[in-house]
Amino acid sequence: RKAGGRGTQSVIMNLRSSLIFTACTTTAFVFNEEFEERLVYNTREMWAPIIDPIGEPMLKAANKTYRPAVIVHGMGDSGTNPGMKSLCNTVSAKYPGIFTLCSTTADGAASITTKMDQQLEDLHNEILSHPELSQGFNAVGLSQGNFLIEAYVALVNDPPVHNFVSICGPLEGEATCPDNLAFKLICPLWKLDPYGAPLAFSGYWKGTKDRDEYVKKSQFLAKVLNELDTKNETVTNNFKSLNSLLMIEATKDTMIEPKDSEQHGMWQWGTAGSKAPIVSMRDSDGYQGDWIGLQTLDKAGKIKNSSFVGQHIRFTSEYWNDVVLPELGNYLEDK
Repeated sequence: RKAGGRGTQSVIMNLRSSLIFTACTTTAFVFNEEFEERLVYNTREMWAPIIDPIGEPMLKAANKTYRPAVIVHGMGDSGTNPGMKSLCNTVSAKYPGIFTLCSTTADGAASITTKMDQQLEDLHNEILSHPELSQGFNAVGLSQGNFLIEAYVALVNDPPVHNFVSICGPLEGEATCPDNLAFKLICPLWKLDPYGAPLAFSGYWKGTKDRDEYVKKSQFLAKVLNELDTKNETVTNNFKSLNSLLMIEATKDTMIEPKDSEQHGMWQWGTAGSKAPIVSMRDSDGYQGDWIGLQTLDKAGKIKNSSFVGQHIRFTSEYWNDVVLPELGNYLEDK
């Protein structure tokens, strides 16, 4: 994403990759094309897996219309990549006639270098551009794509999300910059201004060592999770309107830290790191206060947890078919 800011001081940084870029430390990073290509290349292991259709198509009930589906990719991926296309194709193979949007919001490098508030605006515009989605839809996210859906539910939700399936999503935020190839080029930039860097990652960063700083500086995540001092009733009601929330965790995930965030867990405030105590969803302040309606959904039996053995979004065709696809087989006529 090419951007610049007047009045900012530019510095030249040369990373170990020997790629040169300009960092505008207060408003934007301006990358050259080669650097953006390396950013995307480094995320390739996090792209959606290629999934094969399993079993026979479902028979549609007479005089009913399948509720449309929207599938949102993760960091570095694209809605037109083979893995994403295969996921979207399995939906129509299982439910013939269903409308499925394989989202192309923030494809490739834009998913890394575009701030989350802009990605949310772009996703909303993409959804509005498809009249098939006007009565609402089921949503499936992969990795960072889940935070984008979560933000959509919290701050927009028009047209509304019915069932939300989150696969390895940073639902409670990300509390460290992961030590892996995908983040090797991102972390040095993010460290310049963890909450304010013009990167998608800053939008869902949660520095658990200092709660006051988080509430003061978080520009997006604290709004989505309704964690600011003044609560937003619209955010609460939007989440309460979900018919179902399925949260899927990868048991060996090293991309989302802590991986418990994939099911609304997080490190205890004042701590951080692999040995920090985890506060589970039901023990959290947000759940106890019902800030985003998790307690309401839970007591209504609308929250489901699942997991698969493996790394970040490395689920199998069988898991996708058995666990995810059933969440998409409902009808617009069903309330």
